[in-house]
Amino acid sequence: MDQLTAHDPRRIGPFEVLGRLGAGGMGLVYLARSAAGRRVAIKTVRGELAEDQLFRVRFAREIAAARTVSGFYTAAVVDADADAAVPWLATAYIPAPSLEDLVTECGPLPVATVRWLIAGIAEALQSIHAAGLVHRDLKPSNVLVTEDGPRVIDFGIAAGVSHTRLTMTNVAVGTPAYMSPEQARDSRGVTGASDVFSLGSLLVFSATGHAPYHGANPVETVFMLLRESPDLSGLPQDLAPLVKACLRPAPERRPSPAQIAAELGPHLYASGDGGEDDSREWLPPSALALIDAKRGRRTPPPPPAQAPIPDPGPAPTPVPAPVAAPVGATGVDPRTEAAPKVLLPGVPSPIGPGVRVPAGEPAPPVMPPGTGWVRKGGAHAAPAPVAQQAAQPAAQPAAQPTHVAQAAQAAPWRPWRFRMSHDVWGSPVVADGVLYVTSFEVHALDIASGRRRFRTGDVAWALAVADGRVHAADGPNLFTLHAADGSERWRVALDGWTYTLDAAGGAIVAGTRGGGVQVRSAIDGSEMWQAKDAQQDYENSLSGPCVLGDSVYYYGGGRLRSVELTSGQLQWALPLGEDVPSRPVLHRGVVHVCNGTRVLALDEATGQERWRFDAPVALFTSPVVTEEGVFFADYLGTVFALDTATGSLRWHVRTGGRQGADPVVLAGGVLLVSSGDTVHAFDARTGAEHWRYAARAELAGVPASADGLVHVGSRDHSLHTLDLATGRLRWKLDTGGEITGTPVAADGKVFAFSKDHCVYALDAALGTATKQP
Repeated sequence: MDQLTAHDPRRIGPFEVLGRLGAGGMGLVYLARSAAGRRVAIKTVRGELAEDQLFRVRFAREIAAARTVSGFYTAAVVDADADAAVPWLATAYIPAPSLEDLVTECGPLPVATVRWLIAGIAEALQSIHAAGLVHRDLKPSNVLVTEDGPRVIDFGIAAGVSHTRLTMTNVAVGTPAYMSPEQARDSRGVTGASDVFSLGSLLVFSATGHAPYHGANPVETVFMLLRESPDLSGLPQDLAPLVKACLRPAPERRPSPAQIAAELGPHLYASGDGGEDDSREWLPPSALALIDAKRGRRTPPPPPAQAPIPDPGPAPTPVPAPVAAPVGATGVDPRTEAAPKVLLPGVPSPIGPGVRVPAGEPAPPVMPPGTGWVRKGGAHAAPAPVAQQAAQPAAQPAAQPTHVAQAAQAAPWRPWRFRMSHDVWGSPVVADGVLYVTSFEVHALDIASGRRRFRTGDVAWALAVADGRVHAADGPNLFTLHAADGSERWRVALDGWTYTLDAAGGAIVAGTRGGGVQVRSAIDGSEMWQAKDAQQDYENSLSGPCVLGDSVYYYGGGRLRSVELTSGQLQWALPLGEDVPSRPVLHRGVVHVCNGTRVLALDEATGQERWRFDAPVALFTSPVVTEEGVFFADYLGTVFALDTATGSLRWHVRTGGRQGADPVVLAGGVLLVSSGDTVHAFDARTGAEHWRYAARAELAGVPASADGLVHVGSRDHSLHTLDLATGRLRWKLDTGGEITGTPVAADGKVFAFSKDHCVYALDAALGTATKQP
């Protein structure tokens, strides 16, 4: 369970919220408790669903039906409110691992265990179907395993989602690896037989450790589901007849949950005497240990609210902070944003095992035996024997002498890290010697010293930095700060909730929910023009309005529009169809855009098509355009290189195993593509593969490259730096959490965010090491 952030609610309906359990397709899930101390799991609804009135109607209907579901193998609905500003549903909290966790940790389960689990899930489906519901998302993570049987959760909710407008915008309802073929074609008309197909898929997963359909990505998985036979490798022969019956393509030929339970019953209780419950005997010891460990966890009380931390002045006296852990060391300093940490090689971590430091309190250094840090004017000198330290006077909080401050400023730059009180969002923004970080508020960190210059007093959901100004939006309000000291220049209320900002040419372009485009002066915030016909299906920073040259580009009503930046005059509108295009790219008077499976090159002035290229698979990200070519990758991992002038195909190559839609990166004639846990490097001229590098887990964001180096973040909690020419590892930093967003390389430094709430500033070539003066 994760701790609550400042943005999370403290109460939902009559329940006190204790922490975050996770996130699902519908929204966030919280652990909460009633006035009587009963714990519940509360699932909240995402904003775009909450704004859909049709969803609210169906959600209320499904809640009413879900309340009627009874049965030993389901998690009971406790309370709900479909009319709340943020609709929610509370079910009984079950402290147990999911089937997914159980199989992942313990491996494929014995035949007897699988039969016992599937019989319980089949009984749960009988209760769900009897209430007139279809689960629609029966998968390993939606089945909790206790010592006395499985519990099916999230029943009846996917039905409400499947009938909303989201279904019409290519948002999948269900999980491809476990859904039925008819659900993959149209989730709105499925019956209980679809859940039986999913039950057969669960059976395969439980007995083999893999799903019957497992492509490299969701699109490929659906393709396999509709056209290929299931993968039953490793399935015990005793279970094969039931699996094949459940996975029949024709829904009417599949057995009912009651028939499945009846078939499995004789295997389970033929030798039972009807006496004492022996349910624990069905689970292997490793599974019971995992269940017992989950049950033994206790929820910590919510942390007390922290008092605001006073900001240092615009020009604080540099005071080097305590030394941090070396590369690969564990343990993260839990201090707050007020003090950055200098990273030095070969020095023990200042936080020892089991030592907890309250937020806002200084962390006691942990030193090698017989040594310690000698304070001289507030700076940390080299380690000295403990005996010598006795004669040293205690550090005083008085201001440093001027010559000490000057010496500190003249010292070589050292890597540092800065700990936030909350999660860090997105990727770092670097401008004019300042690192801008979004952690609810915007924090401006001085790159030279690692100290914070200022922070905003408001939450920032969108951020843009340009021309010495910091522009941010807290939702309905747009405000601009002076980049030097954070002083507010102006503030205006916008007509709508801002989800993206772009700034250039003395203007700010805001995308607001509901199809709004608002353009304001960056100087005083006065309105220049606005439009209300932008697309509403994918309102995010990658598909929102943007500034290129002297024009604003946005998509809506099936058309890509080019509008003059200052006057708002329409220059041209090109019909593109229903597929939302990627963010356009401008190169030498030509606008390049990916739209569905097409790449289009358009005249900047007229919108006239110069050329087009048709790809076999959907393209979700912008191309990279240079004189060397037009480069992009499709969803399945094929990388393409086109001629910039004609759009003709120069080469293409498959990477395989691609998990998402990250763009390609071009650096020094090398094309970098992230695919799953691997970075591929191709020659931009020929497509020949130079090298590939595999991390220990899936990559986060896209590679960042500068000065012959490649920086890659990974969910293995590490930042990897590679040689661009050879792909060899130069250095690696292990942090206390997953690397988030995309690293940024600039001026011989690399900046990265981690889920340990830390911002890292490192020497691009040496990591935590420092160059000799």
